[in-house]
Amino acid sequence: MKKLLILGLTLCFALGVNAQGAAEKKVLAGLTIGGGPNFNAPQTNKITSNLGGDFVAGMNLDWHFAKNIAFSTGIEFDFNRFTHTFEDSTFFDYSDKEVLQRGNSDDADFATNLGEGQFFLEQRKYKSIYLSIPTMLRFQTNYLGYVRYFGKFGVRNSFLLQSRGDNTGDLYPVGEQPTMDTELEDMRIPGSLSFYKGSVGFSAGAEWNFTGSTCLVGEIGFFYGFSNVHQESALTGDDEKNFSNYSGPYADKSSREYYNPSSKQSQLLFKVAILF
Repeated sequence: MKKLLILGLTLCFALGVNAQGAAEKKVLAGLTIGGGPNFNAPQTNKITSNLGGDFVAGMNLDWHFAKNIAFSTGIEFDFNRFTHTFEDSTFFDYSDKEVLQRGNSDDADFATNLGEGQFFLEQRKYKSIYLSIPTMLRFQTNYLGYVRYFGKFGVRNSFLLQSRGDNTGDLYPVGEQPTMDTELEDMRIPGSLSFYKGSVGFSAGAEWNFTGSTCLVGEIGFFYGFSNVHQESALTGDDEKNFSNYSGPYADKSSREYYNPSSKQSQLLFKVAILF
């Protein structure tokens, strides 16, 4: 009985030492991985949207500037996927693996505008990569044995690195017969997505200090998108020069109605991290 009591006290002391090691560190940093669905809310009747998905991987950092409060940030690569279905008659011009932008509005040469041809767009799957930097306040409990619990609130800032699209519809090559119900896959779509995507949200989770100051962290969070996923206008000059989608007749650029879709995106993210 005495040996069991001594063993129990030893284990309790070890638990306290382990938790104290992580609790006393001002900065915990390490690798994270996660993912979840994204929810797209169209801001126009020209499109409808389906449920998308995200996969994130990168580094997280928690700076504990007070006993139960920390600043949580990091650098994450966000592999983002979502799909728009275009309700109106929408076209774009293409050349090789690139969707062509409107360019100069005074260019009225029809053959030059077309590139290799026109595509009647019914659906597009957007495949983008963002560099995301979360900036959040973390409110946490004291360690209860090995574990402490926390909640976070703040902003997730995402910056576009790459955008591509898989397009479904009808193909009208210059000087060739059209092809119905076909695809143009993995096309570059410059000017379609906004460089910045912002969302505000909260998350909750638990941190398990399983050895020394090394912790396994799990959390779930919801982030409400407050910015337009798509680029709304050019920064300078012609507001529509970066647009590629147009509706209306096949006439020269000056008589086409160019536009960009409009949509906001929210995310539900599940993340796991190892912090040291």
